[in-house]
Amino acid sequence: MKQVLLIIITIFVTTFSFAQNTDDIRLAFSYYNNREYDKASYLFDKIYNQTKSRSYFNYYLECLINIQDFEKAEKSAKKAVAANKTDLCYKILLGRVYKRQSQYEKSNQVFDEVIAEMPADKNKIVQISYQFLQISEPNYAEKVLEKGKSLVNDNFSQELFTVYASARNFQKMAEVGLDLLEEDQSKLSHVQSMFQYNITSDVNDEFYDILRLALLQRIQKNPTTSFSQLLIWLFVQKQNFKSALIQAKALDKRLNESGQRVISLGDDALQAKDYESAAACYKYVLEKGNSSPYYNRAQFGIITSMYEQVLDGTISTPEEIAYLESQYDKTFQEFGINGKTINEVKNYARLETYYLNKPEKAKELIEKALTLPGLNYLQKAQLNLELGDIELFMDDVWGATMTYAKVENDNKQNEYGDEAKFRKAKIAFYTGNFKWAQSQLDVLKAATSKLVANDAMELCLIISDNAERSNPMSGDTAVTSDENISTSVDLRIYARAHLYSTQNQYEKSVASLDSIITEFPTSGLVDEAYFLKAQICEKQRDWEKAAEYYKKVADDYSFDVLADKASYYFAEICNLRLDNKELAKEYYMKILTDYPGSVFAVDSREKYRSLSAQ
Repeated sequence: MKQVLLIIITIFVTTFSFAQNTDDIRLAFSYYNNREYDKASYLFDKIYNQTKSRSYFNYYLECLINIQDFEKAEKSAKKAVAANKTDLCYKILLGRVYKRQSQYEKSNQVFDEVIAEMPADKNKIVQISYQFLQISEPNYAEKVLEKGKSLVNDNFSQELFTVYASARNFQKMAEVGLDLLEEDQSKLSHVQSMFQYNITSDVNDEFYDILRLALLQRIQKNPTTSFSQLLIWLFVQKQNFKSALIQAKALDKRLNESGQRVISLGDDALQAKDYESAAACYKYVLEKGNSSPYYNRAQFGIITSMYEQVLDGTISTPEEIAYLESQYDKTFQEFGINGKTINEVKNYARLETYYLNKPEKAKELIEKALTLPGLNYLQKAQLNLELGDIELFMDDVWGATMTYAKVENDNKQNEYGDEAKFRKAKIAFYTGNFKWAQSQLDVLKAATSKLVANDAMELCLIISDNAERSNPMSGDTAVTSDENISTSVDLRIYARAHLYSTQNQYEKSVASLDSIITEFPTSGLVDEAYFLKAQICEKQRDWEKAAEYYKKVADDYSFDVLADKASYYFAEICNLRLDNKELAKEYYMKILTDYPGSVFAVDSREKYRSLSAQ
């Protein structure tokens, strides 16, 4: 019984001490961050004496240095060195006390003693090097690792790379990474990960240029496969696909490959919207003939590249689009429709529906694809969503609703079910069934897909902000004022305009939107009307008019829900279509300052930095 009681007391005391320590640590860092170093030093000293953790001793010394109590700092450091003779990191901290007093001769003497006393222990060598880095002494950190090479059987490549990165010594960073790869070609992925951060964060391309030249020199002396692969990877990091293709083709021929490397590069170029390079990659593989296992993929790659250019507006004439249609027909005749070409089938159906106004042909194509054996439930969901869109385009509202309902019912546990539910809710919105639409959208606010959740929230706000006072939504049959009637009317006009836009009936859509702007000037839907007009102008490739409408929403309705979205779209058009980089920068920055919580904030920050660096 006494033993049990003793164990309980021990556990209680230990738990209490741990809780007290945690509170002290939290308070110590709070004082430290608020620069109340005197208060923080007392707590860090107390915590160190309880835990004997060098990390807290480091903070304790830092506090003493900041309040310029160098005498106490030196005395404490010397005492810690004497008590921890096997841990040379304490000696480094003593050297730092001297350095902060500008006693450089003393500090260098202590640092040199540390290097002289280093044990032949890899972990301790790395620890000592890291401690030097912590006190901003990269030269001594490098000396530690260089001496460490002679003490243990290790070249410390990763640690040296970190030291050189800390000192921004790009030349040595490049050399140590390439040395590692030359010693062991299997470490290509590891070396790439070493270089990755420094390449992406190097806005002036200084490290990129040094690494590229160093790589080219290595390839001339030692043309290994790994160096060529690294050079291709390096070019892709900066989206220099033309140079990457030259290297990829050379490597493909040297190794007598089947085109896999080149076709993967084509896919990367296509994703980056470098259509010319993507097409060059696919054509190279096609030239290998149909004996290549990637022949089919290359053929579909070329037409996918053309399709993406249609979406992007690069290909826009009726003749060009008709030519793409003929290429789709030819390709499907040659390779057929199967489970591997579902994405191409969907793209072709969209081309026929929205760009060639042939929804019947598109519907027939999708229905044929749905009869393919072996389709998984996700492929069926994708095709049925496409079918519902085509039916809606054809104004078969009932058919579209039933198709979406089928997808929703078959996919209750995945994002396709949410997407189908959202499209059903939009149909209810288009047809004026606002109450039912809102009930569905309320559920979708918690959808797994962030995109669906955001779109649902946006449409839900449109309904609640503009129909909440109207008779049909409130259920209050006693309310019949003109204000309530007009609120309901403008929302119905707007919903119908949205449907017209979805069906490419742009003249009808714009006419409806203009009626809202002129007949209901105080309506909460005026900014929505301008925004939808901007989107229609984008579809029609009228970039200047689209920019004008987006800017109006961003400037005149900066208080409303669409302001951040309009600002971002305006900045994008200025950046990518109108070549007005300064205005683009201004509106990217507007999102960061005025709408920091916007879903467009992260992308705006990256694009602002990119434009600023140009």
